[in-house]
Amino acid sequence: MRRNDAWIRIAGREAGAGRPLFTIAEIGLNHSGSLDRALAMVDAAAASGAAAVKLQTLQATSLVAAACPAPAHVEAASLTEFFSTFELDEAAHRAVAARARAHGLAFVSTPFSLDSVDLLERVGVDAFKIASGDVTWDALITRVARTGKPMIISTGMATLAEVSHALATARLAGATQIALLHCVSAYPTPAGSENLRAIDTLARAFDTPVGLSDHGPDGFALPIAVALGASLYERHFMLDGDHDAIDAPVSSTPAQFTALVDAAARAAAALGTGEKRCEAAEAPNVIPSRRALYARVPLERGAVLSAADLVALRPGSGIPANRIGDVVGRRLSTDLPAGTALRYEDLESTMERRIA
Repeated sequence: MRRNDAWIRIAGREAGAGRPLFTIAEIGLNHSGSLDRALAMVDAAAASGAAAVKLQTLQATSLVAAACPAPAHVEAASLTEFFSTFELDEAAHRAVAARARAHGLAFVSTPFSLDSVDLLERVGVDAFKIASGDVTWDALITRVARTGKPMIISTGMATLAEVSHALATARLAGATQIALLHCVSAYPTPAGSENLRAIDTLARAFDTPVGLSDHGPDGFALPIAVALGASLYERHFMLDGDHDAIDAPVSSTPAQFTALVDAAARAAAALGTGEKRCEAAEAPNVIPSRRALYARVPLERGAVLSAADLVALRPGSGIPANRIGDVVGRRLSTDLPAGTALRYEDLESTMERRIA
């Protein structure tokens, strides 16, 4: 099995094999265009144990064609009009970044245009994320790579060949710190469609840290992802009561996010080192649970022991049952009442037998 020890550093925190899970609270568009709400979400994410917060930086006219109609459930004349309500200007980005840093969080964002990359560079973003929909947009990947900042590539809808091409494009443009996120771009992801084994597939195929961008309804996939080697985790985040937020069906509240962070930590601890050994927690049970050799009948000093003289019983406070071969044919150096555990000091030494 190929071992993936890759890691990256984002705002002073390492993400990768052997490091604590790097958790990203995806504010995304759940701020609904309100800076105050975005700042409140940063505060809540910090209290929930996130390592980073993430925005989506967009200009609607650079995202969708003007003639593209809005879907029936959206109250807007076009998708351009709809997405324009979620735009945050540069000053708002600076405010969110400053609030994140005040909490010790990394500030990450997904640029949806080349100009957005430049805006985020002026703001001082700590890392960029490439959205799943843009994994085949070489120009954006190249522009982000040339910043020299850490780069997280989401892989929803992508084949392994497309991921390989995106990585090659990024590296050719100078990117050295890249992480991949397994993702299923279905909102919410139907049960049975998570394909979490792809985390291991990506880790085997590429020398990058691998994580999960989770679009499930409840975050149940996280402990499984950790067991499969995920070192980053992204989950949409919303405030309590924000059930009308655009990504509410795939978002976690602060309490839910905290529970996920705790579950991930427990899963990581439960995985252990992989070394098969007696754990400290079970050491007190070794003697009570294992068997030792006991006298089946009363045995006198000088008796030559046979297997029929002995029985394997708990607790294992004498000679272990699997050492019966060391005992059969040896002489007792003392009387041994029935039901007494046999100890090595109850046997004549080899030297004593020679002298006798």
